[in-house]
Formats: sequence, C-alpha cells, structure tokens
Amino acid sequence: MKKEIIKIVFILVATLSFAACSNEDDIDEIFTGHSWTLAFFNDQMEKPIDGDYIIIFNGSVFTLTTPSNTTITGNWKADGETRAFHCSNIKTTGNINNDDTAKRMRQILQNATSYAGDANYLQIIARQGNVNAFMQFHNK
Repeated sequence: MKKEIIKIVFILVATLSFAACSNEDDIDEIFTGHSWTLAFFNDQMEKPIDGDYIIIFNGSVFTLTTPSNTTITGNWKADGETRAFHCSNIKTTGNINNDDTAKRMRQILQNATSYAGDANYLQIIARQGNVNAFMQFHNK
C-alpha cells in the first residue's frame, strides 16, 4: 500500500513538473484582448512620449492609434516557442510626418524580429543597424 502511494505521488509530481516546464508562450493570452499603451523606447533617441499611443492585436491584425489621429495598421505574426514576431502590410493613415513617436513605432514594427513579455507588459524588438531597439507597452 505504501509503495502504491509513493508511486502515485511520484507520477503526480512528475506530471506537474512536465506541465510547468513548457517554454512556449500563449500568444492569445499575451497579445489579444488588451489595449497596450506605449511606456517607453530603447532606441537611442531621448524624446519624451506625449499622450497615449495604443496598440491592439485582434486576430492577425494590429491597430495602433496615436494622439495626433495617426493610425498604423497591419498584420502580425508571433511564434510562442521561439518568440519571433513579424509585421507585414503596414499602412498609415493621417499625418505621420508631424508625429516623431509614431514614426519611431512604425519603424520598429517594420523591422520587428521578436517579442518579450506576458499579459502585463510587452516588448516588441527590432534590429536597427548593429543594435536591437525595442518599444515597451503596459497593459492598459
């Protein structure tokens, strides 16, 4: 009887350990169902962020809205195992030329290679020249 209990406990612990070791992110949990607000950049430029820049991921489409009434839209794709992230078909409406923050965001989205984060914060990372730049969002 004692051996059977030990065996059951061992199987239970092994099963729970295996389930907890998954390195794959839940893409829907991280990206969808949130209004992500831009918190800061790490791209060697030191300009403040004025106003709310909000990105929403819905299905395979993203919509980014800015305080200057510029909208950036496109398709996105993420891989939960490798944390690769890419955008395509990026389009802009409004006058992006008067909004340096929106221009920086569009550039990072165009060059995006990966992401980091969870349901509370999100970084979109892009290779720019010899360095990685990123923009970080918090869940609004």
